[in-house]
Amino acid sequence: MCAIWVDGAIFPHLPGKPPDIFGKEGKSFKKSGIFVVRDILEKEMIVVKKKSLKLSAVSLVLFALILSFLSAQPVYAQGAAAEKAPFLYSLAATWEGKGIVRYRIAVQPSEDTVLEGLKIVASNPVKGNVSVVTAGASSSEDKVFLAVEKTTPGKNPMLEYTLLTDAAEPGAVKPVSAEIFWKQNGKDVSVKTETVGGDGFVGGECTEIDKYARTPSLPKYYPSGKDLGVLTGSWYDMGVQYGERSGREIVDFFDYRFGSHVEKYGMKHLLEDISRYEAQAKLFFPEGLEFARGIGDGAEKFLSQSKFHADVSNYLKIVFMNCDNCLYYGHPGPADADHGLAPNMIADVRDPSPVMDACSMIALLGSKGATADGTSMLVHNNDGDFIDETWRYTYIAAPTNGNAFFSSTTPGKFFDIMGANNQGLAMALTVGGNKTWIPSQNIYERAFGVTFQYILLKALSTAKSVPEALELVTVATPEYRKATGRKTLLRTRHNNYIMLDKNEAVVVEVTANRYAVRRPGDNGEDPGYIVATNHFVANHSYDANNEKTDFPMTFFGDDDYAPLSATRYYTGFWQAKMNFGKLDADKIRKIWTSHSYITKKGELVEMITNGKEWIPANLASNTICSHDGGYPESYIGSTTDTKIATVDFNQVRYSVGRPCEYVGAPRTFDLHPKY
Repeated sequence: MCAIWVDGAIFPHLPGKPPDIFGKEGKSFKKSGIFVVRDILEKEMIVVKKKSLKLSAVSLVLFALILSFLSAQPVYAQGAAAEKAPFLYSLAATWEGKGIVRYRIAVQPSEDTVLEGLKIVASNPVKGNVSVVTAGASSSEDKVFLAVEKTTPGKNPMLEYTLLTDAAEPGAVKPVSAEIFWKQNGKDVSVKTETVGGDGFVGGECTEIDKYARTPSLPKYYPSGKDLGVLTGSWYDMGVQYGERSGREIVDFFDYRFGSHVEKYGMKHLLEDISRYEAQAKLFFPEGLEFARGIGDGAEKFLSQSKFHADVSNYLKIVFMNCDNCLYYGHPGPADADHGLAPNMIADVRDPSPVMDACSMIALLGSKGATADGTSMLVHNNDGDFIDETWRYTYIAAPTNGNAFFSSTTPGKFFDIMGANNQGLAMALTVGGNKTWIPSQNIYERAFGVTFQYILLKALSTAKSVPEALELVTVATPEYRKATGRKTLLRTRHNNYIMLDKNEAVVVEVTANRYAVRRPGDNGEDPGYIVATNHFVANHSYDANNEKTDFPMTFFGDDDYAPLSATRYYTGFWQAKMNFGKLDADKIRKIWTSHSYITKKGELVEMITNGKEWIPANLASNTICSHDGGYPESYIGSTTDTKIATVDFNQVRYSVGRPCEYVGAPRTFDLHPKY
């Protein structure tokens, strides 16, 4: 059974049995055979070539999209007492060291619900020094209060505060609970939350995470992720706090990743490569290296147990973690920079295969009419191998001099690939077109450049708008250009960056030396949204001299080169187009949980065949909620988390794992002006 979405409403539908017809279309996907689509105007499964769904003034009304993920909708209830509560709630307690515990209690109204008379009352188990973070909240000796006359569409109300206790470790934190009040049919009603202590979280979780592939010797995944709290002070001080709160996972993750690189490149060559990335980071954002030094020092008692401790300093361990993604794709230098590296070690770099599953993202501009509530959102699914990417951290950094920003990441890294700040700016990236070596053009677009971790760190801590962030990603700073003699930033490899503030959204397609900027409307979008996955779209590029050329970014990998990227790109493209003006955080999350996909021509694909049986599209291809194309179901990858940043309110919603397997309220983070 599937569901059809018509004009924002959800209806069940039983599709007809697909015909056993074969064709060449399916050869571009992981399972050979054809894919099929259902034209909902005919309500039958048809071969792709038979009919395409075209956009028109009439068909916009008639379009219905099959959303298979809707079979597992969350129930807006938590516990018997809350069966009729028109919201989900979450309660998080994060131990931040020195006896400080941070509490976040968030309420997520059900779709299209406006809560009136909402009150959140937290009951602290011990008397202590309370510091209220949320504006308008108040406290007494043992309680903290927040009252909201009427909830705002697009925003989850949240009470945040810290409590100074005598707890010397997370296990010593006494549990806390809260009561949530609201008006229902003119009456005051309430529900009590569950209790939570230590580094605990009550709310949603990935229900299948124990099935995800994992190295047996490494720690289990956190079903709701792990939050490191708020980091404050100098860059070094913030690093120390990060390391102290996460050292055990850092050493495990470091040994696993570093060991694989040593095996491939050898210790001597690997250390040389790390030093080259370090030198580039120093030219662009030296504060990032101080952050790395602090993480290494903060995690010293754990990192000293690394099996590579005698080979590399704690500081360089963290520097490595923040160029690990680039090293993963192979040695970046052409032949004259290989330093004796065996030819078989760079062959994969020179002729890489198309990216199969490496993230999907969309920016929606409420100011341009894209959303129902007028808010602007950046939505990002991170894809990867579970064994590498499922230890998920979150933190907020509040440097003494700079913007406060949110990050989701893995142990020891500054970012995975997404963040947002308290100035109303959100950024994310994906892998882009994957062709890097083009002998006929004498082009090699990989380099020991500035890794994306330092780019995000610099942009989110200093930029206040899309234009400021755009400048950093493309041409860097005057100081950088003077120090290097370059006219543009030297990056490492092919990526798509997406940036959003309240007024503007762009995608920047980059290689090491080239870039192009896409804006909403450039490629058939309505003015209010823009999509990026893992190929390039721009038909031009700027070169290292910052001069616009007719050399297309698509040369490095277009949608024909990367069909599994195209399936996700056009799903986001058409979904945004057909639901323009109707989207909010709940609806876009459902779309980003999609198990069907839409072709370039606007055709819906639910199932494909391998010639013997029909297979759901999410198991045989690459849908937005990616299952890594395995049939029967495998848990090797691929979507590891989902983030929704609402820049109007500087709020981020975060969930771990495949979004279709996450049930309940996400973690909610407010980026307060006072940070």
